[in-house]
Amino acid sequence: MLRSYLLRFVFRALVLLAVLCAYLTEREALDFTKNARVLRPVNLLWVFFVVSFALQLSPRSRVSRGCLKQFPQYFERIGSAVDAFRFRARLTRLDLGATRVALLWIALNLIFAALYLRGVIGVPDMVLLATFYYLCDLVCIMFYCPFQSLVMKNKCCVTCRIFAWGTIMIATPLVFIPHLWSWSAVALALACTVLWEVAYYRHPERFVEETNAFLACENCTDRLCVIKKHELHRKYPQK
Repeated sequence: MLRSYLLRFVFRALVLLAVLCAYLTEREALDFTKNARVLRPVNLLWVFFVVSFALQLSPRSRVSRGCLKQFPQYFERIGSAVDAFRFRARLTRLDLGATRVALLWIALNLIFAALYLRGVIGVPDMVLLATFYYLCDLVCIMFYCPFQSLVMKNKCCVTCRIFAWGTIMIATPLVFIPHLWSWSAVALALACTVLWEVAYYRHPERFVEETNAFLACENCTDRLCVIKKHELHRKYPQK
C-alpha cells in the first residue's frame, strides 16, 4: 500500500507541475469554460479527479483502511466488551473535531470564492487551486496533516473521522464555476462524502478502533504511517 500511495503522490505532483507550467505560460488554456465543445489537456484533470473520487466508492478498490472502514466487510468486532459511555464520548470528540475542520475549510475557501466572484481571480486560478488540493490530499495522508495534528488529534489516517472528505475538499474550488465539467466532479465528490457520513451515522462502530479490530495497529498492513512514525510515536508512545 505504501508503494502504491507513493506512486500516486508522484503522479499528482507531476500533474500539479504541468498545471503550474500551463498557468505561468498560457493561463487561458486552463479555462475549461471557453470553447466547451473542444477537448483540451485541461479536461484530463476532470478524468483524474473523477477516477480518484470513484475509487472511494468501491470496497474492492486498492485504498487505505482509513477509507475502507466505511464498508461492512471491513468491520471486525472486538472480542471484549465495549464500554458504551467511552464509545459515545469518543464519537462526540470525533464529531467536534470534524465540525471544527468543516468550519475552518469553509472559512478558508470563502476567501477564494469571494475573490473569484468579484473577478479578482478567474477559472485558471481556481483550477490551479483544485490541483493543489489534489496533491495536498496525499500530503496529508503520507507526510503531514494539519487537521490531524492541530484539530482532530487522531492517531493516524486509518482512524481518521473525515478520511473521505478529501474528495469534496479537492472539488471545493470547482463549486463556484457553473459548468458541466466542474459540477459533475463536484456531484461525485459530494456523493462520496454523503455516503461516508451516512455510513458513519448508521454504523459508527466501524469507524473507531475501540469497536473495530480492523483499525488496530497490530492488524494494519497499510504502512502509510511510516513517514509520520516519529510524530506518531511521540504522541502515542507504546506502552
